[in-house]
Amino acid sequence: MTHGAVASGDIHSTEAGAAMLRAGGNAVDAAVASGLVACVTLPTMTGLGGGGIMTLLVDGRVTVCDLFSNVPGLGLNTKRERELDVVTVSFEGIDVDFRVRAPSIAVPGTVAGLWEIHMRHGRLPLAEVAAPAIQAARRGYEVTGAQRKAFLLLHEIFRMSPDTWSLMSTGDDVADVGETLRNPDLADTIQCLVEEGPAPFYEGDIARAIVDVSEGWVTPQDLASYTPIFREPVEGSYRRWSLHLPAMPSVTGGMILSALRALEAGGALPRPLDVAAWGRLADAMSHAEAVRTDEYERRLFEDGFVQSLVAGTPGGNTMHISTADEDGTFVSYTTTVGESAGLVAPGTGVAMNNFLGEEDILPVGGLRAAGRRMMTSMCPVILHDGRKRRIALGSAGSARIKTAILQLVVHLIDGGLPPDEAVKLPRIHVEADTLYVEGYGRTDAQVGALSHLRRKVETTWECGFFFGGAQVAERNGTQFLVGADEERRGCTAVVV
Repeated sequence: MTHGAVASGDIHSTEAGAAMLRAGGNAVDAAVASGLVACVTLPTMTGLGGGGIMTLLVDGRVTVCDLFSNVPGLGLNTKRERELDVVTVSFEGIDVDFRVRAPSIAVPGTVAGLWEIHMRHGRLPLAEVAAPAIQAARRGYEVTGAQRKAFLLLHEIFRMSPDTWSLMSTGDDVADVGETLRNPDLADTIQCLVEEGPAPFYEGDIARAIVDVSEGWVTPQDLASYTPIFREPVEGSYRRWSLHLPAMPSVTGGMILSALRALEAGGALPRPLDVAAWGRLADAMSHAEAVRTDEYERRLFEDGFVQSLVAGTPGGNTMHISTADEDGTFVSYTTTVGESAGLVAPGTGVAMNNFLGEEDILPVGGLRAAGRRMMTSMCPVILHDGRKRRIALGSAGSARIKTAILQLVVHLIDGGLPPDEAVKLPRIHVEADTLYVEGYGRTDAQVGALSHLRRKVETTWECGFFFGGAQVAERNGTQFLVGADEERRGCTAVVV
C-alpha cells in the first residue's frame, strides 16, 4: 500500500519523513520530522536558529505559514555600530559575499512555526515526530559526500567559533565521508522543546543563550513577541493549472507569477526546449527581475498588493522539503539559516542565522524597523491541474529560487515531464544584466548557442549548489512521483 512521498535535502531527513508516513502519520508529520532532522544533518543550510515558509494543502484548503524572521532591536537603546565580518564564498567559481558574526543575527522563527503547524495539523505525537532528530543529534549521523561538499563550501564561516566548527568536524579538518558527527546539546534542546513547548526557546534558558550569543542585538523582547503568521496564498494560473504561492514575506511569489504570465502569452514551450525557447525563459526571468522595484519592496507587506500586481501584469543556503500523503495533504516547506552567523547559542547546539548579513532580504526601512518581518526569496509552491495531478515543489538557492521554480513549472506543465526528469534538466539564471548558464549536462555547442542570448554570460561546468536544490512531490491519481536535486546538492526522494 502506498502512503505518500517525501523529497528532502539529504538521505537522513528524507528517511525521517518516510518513517512518519509508514507509522501512519500524514504529510505534515513527515515535513516536520524531515525539517528537524535537517537541523541536525544540514547545519550549513537550516536549523532551529533560522526561519522558513511552509505552504500547506490540508482538507482542500491552501494556507501559508510564515515562520520567517523579524528584524531585532525591540527595546534596544544603543548606538553601537553593527560591525560584520565579510566572508567570500565561491559557488562553482561564482563569488558571493556574506556578512556574519553577532550583529547579523535576526529573530529565529523555526521553532515557533513548526510547533504551531504540528499542533494544528499533525497526526502523530510530537515526541514520535521529533525522535529521529533527537537520535541523529545524540547518537550521530554519517556524513555524505554532498554534506562534506557543503561543509567545505562554508568552512571559513564555521571556523569562527569552536561550537560551530564542531558541527562539521571532530578535529582540524572538515569531516570525511562516512565519519560520524554528533550534537548532543541540540538533542537536549529538541527534547526540552518536545516536553515543554516553544516557551524555553523564546522566554527561558534557550532564549537567554540566544540573547547572549547575539551580544544583545537580539533582545528578550524580540524573542518574547515573536509569533508565526498564517496567511492566505497568492493564487495564479499557468496553462489552466492553478498555482498557490506565498505573497508576503516572499519577494519571489509575485515575481514567478509575473514571469509565467509573460511566458503564457507566447504559447506553449516545445519539448525539448530549443535555443529560442531558452531565450523566452531568459526574457521571462528578466521580466521577473523588473517587477522587484522599490515600490514592490515597500508595499510587499500590504494585504492584497502582490495579488493586484500579478493580476495587472501583461502576458545563503536554504533547504526544501516536499511531502504528500494518501489523504490528499501536501506540504511545501523551504527553510534556511542563511550561511549561519558562525555562532552557536551556548549550551544549546543551535547555530544562529546571519539574515541581517544578507542585504537582499532586508525590508525597506532596514534595521530601523525592529519587530518587522524580513523579506525572503523562499517560495514553496503547490499547484494542481483541477483534475488528478497535484504537486508540491520548491527549491533552495537564494536568488536562484525563482528561476529554478520557473523552469520546473515549465518542464512539468509545458514539457509534461515527470518530476525526476524535470529536476535533472540543466538550468539557466538571469540576474541584473548577466545570464548564468549551467554547463553541466550540456554540450559545448549547446552552451555556445545559449551564450548568444545575452551580452554578459557566465558558465559553471561543475554540478553544484549555485543553481538551486529543488524537491518535488506529485500525486497523479493514485500514483505518487518524486524528484530531488541529488546531483546538485545530494537531495533525495522516496515514495513510501
